[in-house]
Amino acid sequence: MKKDQIVHHFIFQTNFGYSAIFYKKSPFLLTRIILPETNHKNKRQNYKPHQKAIIISKSIIDYFNGVPVHMLKPSWEWLDAGELTELQKSVYSATVKIPYGKLSSYKKIAQAINRPNAYRFVGATLAKNPFPILIPCHRVIRSNNTIGQFAGGKNLKIKMIELERDTVKKFNFKPLSSNHL
Repeated sequence: MKKDQIVHHFIFQTNFGYSAIFYKKSPFLLTRIILPETNHKNKRQNYKPHQKAIIISKSIIDYFNGVPVHMLKPSWEWLDAGELTELQKSVYSATVKIPYGKLSSYKKIAQAINRPNAYRFVGATLAKNPFPILIPCHRVIRSNNTIGQFAGGKNLKIKMIELERDTVKKFNFKPLSSNHL
């Protein structure tokens, strides 16, 4: 295995539990974000993580502290898209456009990618989202306003939606764009 293909990880604690990011170093490519979990113990690391990994982890920590953070807009240049299809990338790109504190539906995302009947495909794609928070799949709900599924569990999805709603109220925070899906 080439050195630049080695996947490194950085584990860090948030107010919602331990989270992790996985990345390649040269060039830096984020490969996955693991949502917070509370059932892990003895999280240790004996190496210094990549500077970009530290920056991303601090943004995630701030997010879970309720700081109105405009996360970095993902660029496929520094995200490891692996074997994602162009259609899956379009779902993720449309999802990124949902402003902090706002919600959209699987159906609206399908319409945004010009596949109005592909809402199940949208749901399946978001279920495999390797970059939660950066690609805010937690902001996507069903058309009937029920929560739907989430890789981190429905309870975490609800907490993240409530966190954003409360942050918007607390800071009178205005999203960068009101033109959400």
